[in-house]
Amino acid sequence: MNAQVTDPKEAPAAYAMLSKTTRAELEQRAERASLIEGHHASGWEMLASGRFSLRFPPKHFATQLEGNSATVQVTGAEPSEHATVHMVKEGAVWRVELALPELTELPRRPDSP
Repeated sequence: MNAQVTDPKEAPAAYAMLSKTTRAELEQRAERASLIEGHHASGWEMLASGRFSLRFPPKHFATQLEGNSATVQVTGAEPSEHATVHMVKEGAVWRVELALPELTELPRRPDSP
């Protein structure tokens, strides 16, 4: 995930670490962006550069498992360095589950169908 910040070619690899649900939501956004921009956009292109990177060097991980879901509390050296990562198990692999905001309706002209 961190490599995609400095090398955009790594975005597909970061995208592959995401859950099926998250990837499907990003695909919806890519489809919408394609309509707006007039050219095809891929789901991995919806990852904003820097948005899914490490904000601090992790020092400690605490995991809470509940079935096929997990919450990982990540802390750094400073008290302010804390992040929560939601994970979901898909087959034998744990993937990152992102909480994305719900898509809103695009505004339409009154004369458009």
